Amino acid sequence: MEGVVSREIEVKASATETWKVYGSLLLAKIGVEAFPDKYSGFKVLQGNGYAGTIIQVFFAPGVEGPPWYKEEFLVVDDVKRVKIGKFIEGGVLEQGFKSYVVTLRAIEKHGKKDECIMTGSIEYALYDAAAIPLVTSSIEGLLALMKAIADYVIEHQNTTTY
Repeated sequence: MEGVVSREIEVKASATETWKVYGSLLLAKIGVEAFPDKYSGFKVLQGNGYAGTIIQVFFAPGVEGPPWYKEEFLVVDDVKRVKIGKFIEGGVLEQGFKSYVVTLRAIEKHGKKDECIMTGSIEYALYDAAAIPLVTSSIEGLLALMKAIADYVIEHQNTTTY
């Protein structure tokens, strides 16, 4: 079974400001800080945040399932403001998923340069239909992360660095 699920939210910050976080390693840092009951940390195994970077994300103690996953950034395009990451080991790949690819975008809102739309999608393939509930929890988790990033950007948008 294969599919794509996606969510989007409007953000009261420019696509440029939003992308500074969405397109960087700060995304993982904020995710860990915003959800300490779900994540305990992450480390960069290879790269500098752009295509080819591999990160390992660790789940918090007590979270059901594998203790970590590795994700490789396939695309990090600062012009199109799109980031594509593919899970390459652990996590949902040990829970019935054949593939799991996350695409993130920061899109300028037409006519409003100080607002944007953040999108997040998960393209997946399953070995086992029993993993279908994880699709729903995964996209809702991605939506929660998007909201945490939006809050961070709005709070810090007038600062000079992130």
